[in-house]
Amino acid sequence: MDRRFTACGLILPTIILLCLFAGLAHAAPITVKDDAGKALTLQAPAQRVISLAPSLTEMLYEAGGGDKLVGAVEYSDFPPQALKVPRIGSNQKLDLERIATLKPDLVLVWFHGNAQREVERLTALNIPMAYFEPHGIGDIPGVLERIGQLMGSERVASAAATKFRARHATLQKENAGRAPVRVFYQIAQKPLLTVNDQQIISDVIRLCGGVNVFGKEPMLVPHLSTESVVATNPDVILTARMGGHSDGPQRAMDEASLAGWLKFGTLTAVKNRQLWLIPGDTISRHGPRILDGTQAICAALDDARKAK
Repeated sequence: MDRRFTACGLILPTIILLCLFAGLAHAAPITVKDDAGKALTLQAPAQRVISLAPSLTEMLYEAGGGDKLVGAVEYSDFPPQALKVPRIGSNQKLDLERIATLKPDLVLVWFHGNAQREVERLTALNIPMAYFEPHGIGDIPGVLERIGQLMGSERVASAAATKFRARHATLQKENAGRAPVRVFYQIAQKPLLTVNDQQIISDVIRLCGGVNVFGKEPMLVPHLSTESVVATNPDVILTARMGGHSDGPQRAMDEASLAGWLKFGTLTAVKNRQLWLIPGDTISRHGPRILDGTQAICAALDDARKAK
């Protein structure tokens, strides 16, 4: 017998077996533990995804799964291609009929940002759901990696996570040892709201050498009185400019949402003209661009140090 044919007879079955094993490996179930502590298992990478938060929309694109996004909530406007994705309501009111029509095989949920009653209604559709909510800047790369696993885009997600960690480390190094600055971060004016140290914005403030004057409050989003803020006498007052797309902070002595503090002329922040607007999209979304918001807050706190 011709040895060439004998070799082919051995090689071809081997190639077929290798292809079969490769196919089985690719079809292996994907299991990811989400931020609710639940293990979610998908039999294959998700192909039709719905995002219930603008930050999750951004992370989905960053992790390489943007082409699988079939529905998103209001304000999912970054990256620009997300604007073309059908809207399925807001984080407080979901259009369940629209969601069912889109036939998703995965829903990304903002753990504490979505209205619980709406999420409970959504569970009745029996769609796999993954809950994510980074509490610190350092949690974001892990979310990117887990989303990448669910999408089957691990390589892209891993590269994005590595890039984020490197930039985060650089910012930490640049701001290490800075003199502390007492910060009041105003989430809303009426009612007057802030955040405690468990919220990711406080982690940003800490990285920049700031001290959240209401960081020890037990509630994640404390309700305040004007008198309680005045009593803390912050060095700087920050708030977000919603819809802001610029990179840097803006001094905001004439900003309507902060104007009420001007009548308290003895406040250090007022005396030293340390009222600032931070680009809202970069600081209020728990996604990759929070490092842009971090740079803006660090710049504002540096100015406050010089003014002391």
